[in-house]
Amino acid sequence: MSYRLALVLAAAAAVAPGTPRASAGGFGIPEIGVRRTGMASVIGRPDDASAIYHNPAGLVLQHGWGVYLSMGVSLLDTEFELQPWDQSDRFLGVTANGDGYYDPVKPSRAMGVIPMIAVTGEILPGKLVMGAAVYVGNAQGAAFEESEVTRYHLIDGYVIAPQAVLAAAYRINDQISIGATAGLINLRVHGKRYVFPIINGTDLSNYAGTKPELILDGEGWAPTWMVAAFGKPHPRVTWGATITGRVDAELKGPVQITFSEDASVPGDMLIGNQTTTQLLPWAFMAGTSVDVSPNVEIAGEFRYWLYRQYKKQLTDVSGIAIVDKLETIKNYNDSWEISGGVRVHDLAAAPKLDLMAGVQYDKTPAPKQTVTLDQPSFSHPGVHAGVRYTVGNFRLGLSYIHYWYLIPTITDSTTSPPSNIRGHGSNNIITLSVEAQL
Repeated sequence: MSYRLALVLAAAAAVAPGTPRASAGGFGIPEIGVRRTGMASVIGRPDDASAIYHNPAGLVLQHGWGVYLSMGVSLLDTEFELQPWDQSDRFLGVTANGDGYYDPVKPSRAMGVIPMIAVTGEILPGKLVMGAAVYVGNAQGAAFEESEVTRYHLIDGYVIAPQAVLAAAYRINDQISIGATAGLINLRVHGKRYVFPIINGTDLSNYAGTKPELILDGEGWAPTWMVAAFGKPHPRVTWGATITGRVDAELKGPVQITFSEDASVPGDMLIGNQTTTQLLPWAFMAGTSVDVSPNVEIAGEFRYWLYRQYKKQLTDVSGIAIVDKLETIKNYNDSWEISGGVRVHDLAAAPKLDLMAGVQYDKTPAPKQTVTLDQPSFSHPGVHAGVRYTVGNFRLGLSYIHYWYLIPTITDSTTSPPSNIRGHGSNNIITLSVEAQL
C-alpha cells in the first residue's frame, strides 16, 4: 500500500460524516417548545404550535390564527480523559499519568441552538387546521484546542440540520383527528482534525508530517414526512401517536488533507470530493395525557428510533485516484426514550399560569466501541421544569432541562485512532417561547 493511499484511507474513514447527533435518541434533539421542554411530554396533548414537530394531528387544538416562536440553547459541560494508543506519546509530546490516562480535557466550545418559528391557521372552524414551520432539530458544534491530546480526534466540528415543513390536521369527529407533515431537511457537517501519522504500523510522518490537517465538509437535501393521530376518548383523557419516515440523504462535499510544516513537501495537498449516504431512521412515538383534577394534568410518552438498520456507512470518494469507496462499520442498536411529567394550571390564585415539571431517560443507539469525540452519543437521564403565562393575546414560556450523561469507560474502541475514554458530562437546555394569537 502506498503512503498516499494509506493516508487517505485513514483520514477519510476517521472523519467521513457520521450520524449527526445532539443529546437525544433520534437524529435530532426533540427539545423544541416549552410544552415539551417544561413537562417532558407533549405527544399526547400538543397544545402549542410545536405540534408541527411533535404531533401534527394535535394542531386541532389551535384556534384562529397564531404565530409561535421558540428559541432554545444547549450548553454542554463535559470532560474526557483519553488513554494512550500505539506511539501516541511520541507525537503528542506528553505521557500518560500513573492511572494510564492523559490529563483531563474539556472542549473549548460545546453548544447547540434549537430554534423554531411557526404559523398556524384554522381553515375550517372546528375541522381543519394548517401550519408551516421552519426549525432546526439539530445544530451543535464542539471544538478542542489544537494543542490538546484530542487533536488527532477533533479540533473543530459542527452539524446543522434546518428543516422546513407544511402541516395539516383534520378532526374526523370529537374523538379522533389525523395529521401529517411534509418537508425538506438540509444536512450540513464540518470536521477538522489532524491525521495520526502511524497507519497500520507504518510511520508516514516523514512523508506527510507529524500533523497533516484534514478538513471535511458535506451538505445534502432530503424530503421528510410524518403521519399522526390525536384522540380524545374521554373528556379527561387524550392520546397521540406518530410515525416518521426513514430518510436516506446524500451528503456531498470536499475532502482536503494538508501536509504539515515538517513533511517532505510542506503544504502539499490531497484534494477530493466525497458523497456519504446518511440514514435518518424510522421513528415511532406515542403519548397520553390525563386530567386527574380540573387543575392537574399528568402525561407520559415513549419514543423509539429504528437504528438497527444502521450497520455501516458508505462513502464514495472522487478526485483521488487511489481510493474510490469507504465503508465504516457502525452496528447501531435501536434507540428509545421514555418520559413523563405534570402540569398545574388554572389555579384560582393564578388562572393564567402554567407550572410544569418532568423527567426522562434516553437510551443511546451507539455501541461504546464506535463512540467518537466529534460525534459522542451517551445515554442520559434528565429533569425538566417550565412555566407559561398568558398576557392578553400572548403566552410566554420559559423552561430548563438538565441531563446527566452516562459516559462509559471505553477500553475497546474501534475508531482510528482509538477513542478509549472515560469522563463525565452534563447538558443544560434553556428555552424561551412566545405565542401570539392573531
